[in-house]
Amino acid sequence: MRFFFFLSFLFLSTGIYAQDSSTGFPMLESAPTPSGLAINDAGVAVPMGSASLYLNPALLVLNPASSIDLGYSSWIEDSNYLFGGANFLNGNRSFTLGIYSSKSGGFEQRNNPGGSNGEFSISHLSLSAGLAYKFNLLSLGVSGQFLNEENAQYQSSGYAFNFGAAATFIDSRLKTGISILNIGKLDDLNNQPTELPELLRAGVSFKVLEFAHPKNPDLPFLVNIATDYVKPLNARESLGTGEQENDSYFNIGLFLTVAEVLEVSGGYKTGENTVKPFSFGVGFITELVTVNYALVPYETGFGTLHSIGLQYKF
Repeated sequence: MRFFFFLSFLFLSTGIYAQDSSTGFPMLESAPTPSGLAINDAGVAVPMGSASLYLNPALLVLNPASSIDLGYSSWIEDSNYLFGGANFLNGNRSFTLGIYSSKSGGFEQRNNPGGSNGEFSISHLSLSAGLAYKFNLLSLGVSGQFLNEENAQYQSSGYAFNFGAAATFIDSRLKTGISILNIGKLDDLNNQPTELPELLRAGVSFKVLEFAHPKNPDLPFLVNIATDYVKPLNARESLGTGEQENDSYFNIGLFLTVAEVLEVSGGYKTGENTVKPFSFGVGFITELVTVNYALVPYETGFGTLHSIGLQYKF
């Protein structure tokens, strides 16, 4: 019965941040802040402050300013996700620190049919540090993670690395990016180690349209589009079929920025097994602070993910 409750949580948590798969640490397959969740994780070529530690560390040096980033996401029951990070720019280089965690509680543990032995929680933690350097049009980045997983009385730890490259063209209107993520290992959890979600991401972001309102030239509009190609590098066991698969998919995001103070965004994820094909978001931008909100509905019948975040630029 204990194993049954573990599989139940695995199904739920994988539905939150990924395709339906049996790899662990599902939070590592997705953006940790609402600005990335709003465009359905299409962030391999979109600088997002310290959140780029988990999507493409090469983008850390392409942000316009140093920043402190905070994010909080809430799903059903006691499931929540926390992110905090700081990205320090210094000329053509950047140094970044981040902490990313997830926790879900309220699971009943039973050894036999009948009364419960009590409740337990499952949690994941990533402590990350990254470096990035810009060489003219090209930037390179790497980040390392200390990982910890707790499931009831079981606990394991390990490490992972993210590698990325990015380039800018056409006066920075076009950005390209590629990254290899979550390459590492964990200690055994009970009898075997949790498999990390190793990913290859590649994509572009492009400022496709910029115009001003005909009756108010001081009200500019900017339209951006971003798309990621995502290829799992390790086979996953589909929870729906029990078969091994590692099908690739696309994340597509669209931004509309109004007068550099309001950003409305949306995203779409392809793939037969996706449980969150659409996402939506809004951001309020000032010179020093940006506040973002994302809403991600699920097709699993388990409701909607809500995420709120703040970025302070300095």
